[in-house]
Amino acid sequence: MKNKFLLAMVFAASLAGCSNPKNEIVPTDVSKMESIKPAIEKLSADEKQLLVAFIMRHSMSVAAKGLFGIKPDPIPEGMTIGKAIEEQAEFIAKQKAKEAEEAALKAKLKAERDQAMATMRDAILVTVISKKSKIESGYSGMVMDEFLSVTFGYQNNSGKDIAGVKGTVDIEDLFGDHLVGFNISNDTTIKAGGTSTWTGGRSLKYGMSKDNDRKFLELPDDKYKVVWKPEMVVFSDGTKLTAPRD
Repeated sequence: MKNKFLLAMVFAASLAGCSNPKNEIVPTDVSKMESIKPAIEKLSADEKQLLVAFIMRHSMSVAAKGLFGIKPDPIPEGMTIGKAIEEQAEFIAKQKAKEAEEAALKAKLKAERDQAMATMRDAILVTVISKKSKIESGYSGMVMDEFLSVTFGYQNNSGKDIAGVKGTVDIEDLFGDHLVGFNISNDTTIKAGGTSTWTGGRSLKYGMSKDNDRKFLELPDDKYKVVWKPEMVVFSDGTKLTAPRD
């Protein structure tokens, strides 16, 4: 009687093990996945999603055959559905942790850049003083070219002499949309507390941004905004301020 009871217990345990869908082995051949369909149907929605993601991740790595540097990673022999679900959950958790780390680094670098640019903006103010059209004519009086001539003003608020300044001046319309930009590289010494001006120009006839340049030329001063984006400020004593690049 005792032996029969033990046999019954063993049989019941074996049936319970077989009824657990997570004990099913995942085929290494994607074309044979139909064989575990009954087991998959017993999983929860979240478990199904994790299992499918696991299968796709491994099968796609094999299908890529080393393209784009993807290393083939086939489904391991003997991998159970339960283990596959656990592995995929761990993979997703690691991916999320990595993304969070990258986002934190990006935010940190942006904060450092913003602070560096704010320090440089405090050190020197750069703005547009005036703009006008300048005609270039040939010997016969025929117009050869037309230039947008822009005068930029600099004000040194740093307390030290500035030997040079580099950056860009962006012009935005009333809606905050970028209109035109100017690269600034001025090595004229600007005394502490002093001001300076520099005038540059570019073609309105053959320039890359000639349409927007002409629009800027014709805009009243209260219809655009000057955005100073400094990259480097070099002081006469050899020190300098810089901002990390994007």
